[in-house]
Amino acid sequence: MNRTSGPANNSPKLAVDPTEPSFLVLANRLDAPDFSCALQISGNGGRGWLSANPVPKLPEGADKCYAPEVAFDRAGVLYYLFVGLAEPGNEPMGVFLTTSDNRGRSFSAPRQVLGPLNFAVRMAIDRSVGDNGRIHLVWLHATSDPPLGGFGPPPNPIMTAYSDDGGKTFSTAIQVSDRARERVVAPALVLGPNNAVHVAYYDLKNDVRDYQGLEGPTWEGTWSLVVSTSRDGGRRFGRGVVVDDAVVPHERVILIFTMPPPAMAVDRQGRICVSWTDARHGDADVLMRCSAGRGDAWGEPRRVNDDELGNGHPQYLPAMSMATDGRIDVIFYDRRADFDNIFNHVYYAFSNDGGQRFARNVRLTSDASNSFTGQEYLHPSAQGLVEFGSRSALVSTGSGAIAAWADTRNSLTTTAGQDVFATELRFATGDNKAPRMIVGVALFVVGLLAVVITYRQRRRLRSRTA
Repeated sequence: MNRTSGPANNSPKLAVDPTEPSFLVLANRLDAPDFSCALQISGNGGRGWLSANPVPKLPEGADKCYAPEVAFDRAGVLYYLFVGLAEPGNEPMGVFLTTSDNRGRSFSAPRQVLGPLNFAVRMAIDRSVGDNGRIHLVWLHATSDPPLGGFGPPPNPIMTAYSDDGGKTFSTAIQVSDRARERVVAPALVLGPNNAVHVAYYDLKNDVRDYQGLEGPTWEGTWSLVVSTSRDGGRRFGRGVVVDDAVVPHERVILIFTMPPPAMAVDRQGRICVSWTDARHGDADVLMRCSAGRGDAWGEPRRVNDDELGNGHPQYLPAMSMATDGRIDVIFYDRRADFDNIFNHVYYAFSNDGGQRFARNVRLTSDASNSFTGQEYLHPSAQGLVEFGSRSALVSTGSGAIAAWADTRNSLTTTAGQDVFATELRFATGDNKAPRMIVGVALFVVGLLAVVITYRQRRRLRSRTA
């Protein structure tokens, strides 16, 4: 593993306190100089941030905190979930949950909720159930110790469980992924009305190369994108419904354990939309399908990015959210402005007609990020690639949205790290058809202190560094 010289902050997750919408939290993972996790809190709707420390002491047997998730229950209690990694191989030795009922000033002692060898753990809380809400967990379970960079022989299923007592106890875990699908990865979790639980995942089909982290070029075949749904609050899941059976990967999967999941959101009427990265048109595009039938049938794929089709410039890693009025918000990385396909900007798009059409894309970032700045891994499938994280974050509001992403504008060399940046999108009052302004809030996450930054990087790196 090649360590970067600066902290590599990425994969943000945003959550809003339902009892006080101006109180937000942002969790992210760190890939360098060592694996870790962070938490930032904001009391003014994301315009300023402070660092919090939810895990002052790691649980026994855990050497590192990794891959955090955050969510609020109905009473405004903050739940912080993380994976404990054990040396020397950074294997997941357990999944832990800690809570704060005073907005991040203090946290409970971490409680173990899952055992070892569980990856890609997602958390969401259905606030309509019980006293304060039902906690849902979804994860990818390895049935044997994985080799370097990949999973061992199947089955390594996607599992789920829930808790009605604040995480003290959980239901018996059940399998979400179809048993006939052997190579399932990258689960995504979203909750719908009437206690519906939706889990999206990729079926890699015959792609052993990425599943096991083997050497070779980008997979020449296709994957399937599947959604499984529970109509009874997570007790039982139906057979998976194929959203798209012709997903074309645009590059190698850097690390199968942290493979980016599809983006997914549900509105108040139960309409589900799923977005993902797809190279079927010759380069990576952000595609979306929506289901007005609560996941039983899916519409045609729609292209979210509006650059010229097949122009060779990739768009990837979408994040999606839905406003209460049904507006669909999407952000994604985009290299359309760079001839060399090295520098990312972050773009925003929205739809007011259920994902049939998207408004003209709007660039959110004033400075570009070098896609070769960050953590590099030495296993065969990751050769020449840099880890930019598993996700970006997006939360829709009545007046706009709040977005967060990994950004390298403060890095002066390609061996430095990544920061997490956030911005607030504001729409004209009573009109969500076009942004009135975009107010940027730059968040420099260093794990110990969140520093609001205002300067812009003036030196653009135009050469690729090995």
